[in-house]
Order: sequence, then C-alpha cells, then structure tokens
Amino acid sequence: MVPSSISKYRDSIVSGPILPTMLRLGLPLMLTDIIMLIYNITDAYWLSRYSQYALAVPRQNWPIFLTFISILIGVTNANLAILSQYVGAKIYSKVSEVASKLFTLCILISTALFLIYQLLKYYIFSYLIRTPIEILVDVLRYAEIIAFDFISFGVGMSLVTIMQSFGDTRTPATIMGIGAIINAILDPIFIVGLGPIPAMGARGAALATLITRLFSSIIVLYLIKVRYPEIKIGFTYRLDKEWFFLSLKIGIPVTIMTISDGFAFTFQQALVNMFGVVIATAFAIGFMVLDMANAILRGFTMSISIMVGQNLGAGNSSRARKIALTAAHTIMLFVFIGSISVYLGRSYLISIFANDSAVVQEAEKLVTTIAWILPMMMLSFLGMSVGRGSGHTIVPTIVNIIRFWVIRICVGWLLAVAIGLSAVGLWTAIALSEITGGAISYMWIRGGKWAKPVIKHQLQQVRSLDTIETPKKVYTN
Repeated sequence: MVPSSISKYRDSIVSGPILPTMLRLGLPLMLTDIIMLIYNITDAYWLSRYSQYALAVPRQNWPIFLTFISILIGVTNANLAILSQYVGAKIYSKVSEVASKLFTLCILISTALFLIYQLLKYYIFSYLIRTPIEILVDVLRYAEIIAFDFISFGVGMSLVTIMQSFGDTRTPATIMGIGAIINAILDPIFIVGLGPIPAMGARGAALATLITRLFSSIIVLYLIKVRYPEIKIGFTYRLDKEWFFLSLKIGIPVTIMTISDGFAFTFQQALVNMFGVVIATAFAIGFMVLDMANAILRGFTMSISIMVGQNLGAGNSSRARKIALTAAHTIMLFVFIGSISVYLGRSYLISIFANDSAVVQEAEKLVTTIAWILPMMMLSFLGMSVGRGSGHTIVPTIVNIIRFWVIRICVGWLLAVAIGLSAVGLWTAIALSEITGGAISYMWIRGGKWAKPVIKHQLQQVRSLDTIETPKKVYTN
C-alpha cells in the first residue's frame, strides 16, 4: 500500500517547481527557528527584569548542552537522509522500520545524557567554562532543571525528523508556535513569580522550557499516528547492524562537527568570560540580536536537506544540484536585506535587554562588526544542509572545524589576548570565520561531488525486483 499522505509531499518535491517548493518547505522551518528565537528572547526579557546579569545564564549553559546533544543531532541528521531517500525512492516499507529504530535509539541516548549531565554539571561550570562567580549559583540551578530537557529534546527531535523527512514541515512549525505561546505565558509566572508561585529566576526559565518541549513532543507523536496511520512508530529491539552502521557512517561526521561546535562555543564562552561579566552579558545580547537574522536563513537552508535527499533517492542527481545552487543564489539576497535591517535597528534591539551603558556599548560593537557577514554564514549553513540531505557529511564537518577551532578560537585568542584587542579581537575572528566557511562551502556545493544517494544497496534491490517482475514486451510479426 502506497501512503497517499506521504506521496502527496514527495511528488511535489521530486517533480514540482523548485522555488515554490523551497518556499513551501522553508517557510515553516523558518517559522520554527523564529519560534525557538522567541523562546530565547522571552527568557531573556523576563530574566533581565529579574536581574541585570541573569539573562547571561542560559548562554553559559547552551554550549555544553550543544556538546552533549551532538550525538542526538548526528543520529537524527543521518536518518533524515536515510528516511527522505527512502521516501524519494518510494520504498515505504522501510520508512516505518527506520522511524521506530530512530525513536528507540534517541530515547536510549537522551536518558544516558541526562544522567551524565546531572553528575558532571558542577565541575563543568566551575572548572571548564569558569562561569563568573556572580552568576555561578544561578547557572547551576538552571542546569539542574534543564538536564531533564535532554530526554524531551531527544524524543521531540526524532519525531520532528520523521515528519520532516516526509516533506511535512508545516505541522511541526504549527506545534512549535503553540509551544511558544505556552512558553510566553509560563516565563513571567516562573521567572518573576505570580501569586503563590515564587520568583525562580533562571531556574524558572528552565522549567518553562522543559514543560513546553514535553508538550510539543506529545502532540507531534499524536499527529503522526493520526495523519500518517501507515507509519508505525514504537519502541523496538531490532536495531540491526546495516541500519546502525549506515547511521554511524553518516552521523559520526555530524556528531563530530556538533561536538566540535559545542566545545568551540564552550572555549569561546570561556574566552569571553575572561573579560568579565559585562562582556559576557554583551555577548549574550549581541548574539541574540544576530539570531533574529539567522532565524530567516537557517529555516530555508534546512529545507534543502529534504529536497536534496528525496531527489537523490528518486535518482534526480542533476535536479538535486540545481536545488542547492538555486538556494545559494536566491537566499543570499534575502539574508543581505536581513543584515541591513539588523544593523540599522541594532541600538533599539539591544536597548530592549540592557540599560547598563557599558553592556550596550560592547553589544553594539559586536553587532556592528559581524552583521555584514550573515550571507556568508548562510552559505555555511547551506553546505551543512546539503551534506545532511545527501548523506555526505565529511566536507561540511571539516569546514566547520576550520571555522570554529582554527579561526574563532585560535585567531580569536591571538587577536584578543596576544595582540591585546580585547573583545573586539573576538568579534573580528567571528567575522573572519564566517567569510572563510561560506566561501569554502559554496565551492563544495558548486562542485557537485555530493550528488550521490547513500541507500544504493536498497535502490539496487528494488530496481532488480522491478526488472524481474515487469515482463518484457514481445513483438511479433
């Protein structure tokens, strides 16, 4: 039985007009990123009302959280490629099987991450990140709650990946929108207190995030069961070697890249923390402002993974390359407009979160330095998306390591500490990293060596069966 609900999405992706399809897939994903940004902005706004420096607390936690969930990101990205290529090849019998394996593995991994994080959090923030003493207690309280988010994140990410691989990006975005409303309601209640509920500060922000994520995950699971009844998702003990090693082959480079990113952000945060709590707060605010522009580009580049994956599965390699190049040339224009908007509105945006003149001044320096390199950052994101959709993830991983470790960390330390440019040296290194990463990513996309499916064995089996089962036409005189 061919699942018509999935085929509807699949047909438009492999044979429909490229730009309209890109918009249909990309707009909900962009909305999802904007919603995630709203989570962060809402947290920051209410935390700034609780305490001037409390809004720096989630930023202290984020790099190490990213490092821990890197294995989940690797597994889900690998299976986005596998699932989308099965959908493109119309091998629907494998979709339920792979979806259940992904769901099971994510639950196991996220539970282990929760336990490890709870045991190590004090040592991480006290000795590795060296969080400023003024906010250390709040950071540890935040971490104590957000540790539970590993489990909700793992479950939610597996389910969203499954749904997105079909080409349905709208449903997860809608659920995230509802979650954002819930988060916006819960934040002031838990952060600054309301009625019998005491003010919890950063700990309250973590609790609001956890409740919202759990709610979203439950709704996504329910909608998959209702809208795609042909796809059966559940806990399974059948994690076979072929699937496991293919997931490792595709996912390990992504995991390495994410771990690398997480540690790089951790060391970058440590570098920033060397210059005190004012610079640390300015860093958190400045990156929040830049994330407003990033939210536009990340969503669209993520949609390319789905389009590339399904087209490679369907045997449309030339169309997959055309999709990637069309995205590179089209989205750059929109991102550049976003860069101008961020630059022009930087003072107003920063003033929403800070009234300390020293913090405002440093945040403006950060935004002014790197607002103009957002189009190049988009090309780096696009390179990652092409790698994830095709299953060829090694080159984007290498590019990311160069961006973060060679330029942001090493060059950043040289400029900020050795040469003595202070925080301006760190901001300059961030700009250089995006220019370099974007240029290399574009050349790789244009080269097109990535345009090969990773489910070759299964495709060969299906084509062999088609040859056997389809009788040859016999011509008679």
